[in-house]
Amino acid sequence: MRRSLLSVFMMLMMVATAVAQTTPARERARAQNKLGWEDMRAEQWEKAVKSFQSAIDIDPTFETPYYGLGRAFMGLKKFDFAIVVLEKCRDLYRAQAGRQFTNAQEAQRYRQDRITEIDDQLRQAQSGPQTAARAEMVRQMQNVRRDIQENIQRGNNMTIESSVPAWVSLSLGSAYFRSGRIKDAEQEYKNAIVADGKAGEAHSNLAVVYFETGRYAEASAAIKAAKKTGFKINPQLEKAILDKSK
Repeated sequence: MRRSLLSVFMMLMMVATAVAQTTPARERARAQNKLGWEDMRAEQWEKAVKSFQSAIDIDPTFETPYYGLGRAFMGLKKFDFAIVVLEKCRDLYRAQAGRQFTNAQEAQRYRQDRITEIDDQLRQAQSGPQTAARAEMVRQMQNVRRDIQENIQRGNNMTIESSVPAWVSLSLGSAYFRSGRIKDAEQEYKNAIVADGKAGEAHSNLAVVYFETGRYAEASAAIKAAKKTGFKINPQLEKAILDKSK
């Protein structure tokens, strides 16, 4: 297990220093990424791992396949592997924040590529059975897309205002939580809320963290925040928190 995890880590370290790929490479990576999400819908986790890994091999700077790979590893309950790739995904998004382009045309091309990638994700998220979590992810993506579109329309900003999407922080938090890294999970759930205050699932998961660590007043407040967003709360969790808060 440790040797396999080390191999994944070393692979990610190598791709971190790779030269950015050309646009044709990104197009090929998107095709593999799409296959990965089709495998995910069919719950074919192993096939999804291979598809997302193929996308990463083609374009190591493409954030989205790392997220998909992390979700596939979570489907396989390989949470340590999921943490490694989701951390890489987070770090790629962080690296883009504040990036300066040499001209407005280059900046606009980057933003248009991001729109294309989000549209791909939206199509995948909107297909197949709809759940509350999937609907929440669609809402978050639509908000990010709107923000990028507004920057395209303004057209005079050559600094990328990118941040880590709430859905990435949420998934990383869940991987941490399932690995027993409660403190790290708490921080990522908070990061998700900073990125999107209406991320109801993040508020709900944060309530679980507070409950598990004996902070019942904070757990109650987190439940109220989650309900305010319209997120459906587990009634057993709400009752347990209410009982402890009396």
